[in-house]
Amino acid sequence: MFLSQYTYKVDNKGRVSVPADFRISINTKFFNGIIAFRSYKFTAIEGLDFEKMKKIADSLDDLDFFSESKNDITTSILSDSYKLPFDSEGRICLPHELLKFANIKNQATFVGRGSSFQIWNPNAFKNYLQKVRSNIKKRKLSLIIKNTNNNDKK
Repeated sequence: MFLSQYTYKVDNKGRVSVPADFRISINTKFFNGIIAFRSYKFTAIEGLDFEKMKKIADSLDDLDFFSESKNDITTSILSDSYKLPFDSEGRICLPHELLKFANIKNQATFVGRGSSFQIWNPNAFKNYLQKVRSNIKKRKLSLIIKNTNNNDKK
């Protein structure tokens, strides 16, 4: 599980350390690194392990083979994904296209999102986090957490 947020330096070659907590959460059975692609919703990079990407690809098989939806999603995600292996120091090299898309220059913020994570420009993420916290307060959002006795708690 990917939790918390970490900001690291990006060198002039696009190399950045992946947080140790994130590396521990990455299933390296098939690939020792991450899969990254441009986010649909945010000016950020989506990151996940190979297993999660395989689940996404497998779920696309449920769509009609020649449907426009399948074509759009597979082209947008799968053809735009990068396999980024870890080097001996736990770093990845972010492609220029991804850095430019997310407006990442000399620092990147890794943001845990449970089964995946995102990589943001640090200032853009701070602004986004402030906005979503304000939205939560305005809308009085809450979570329902089920305990082991199946009783609901707020």
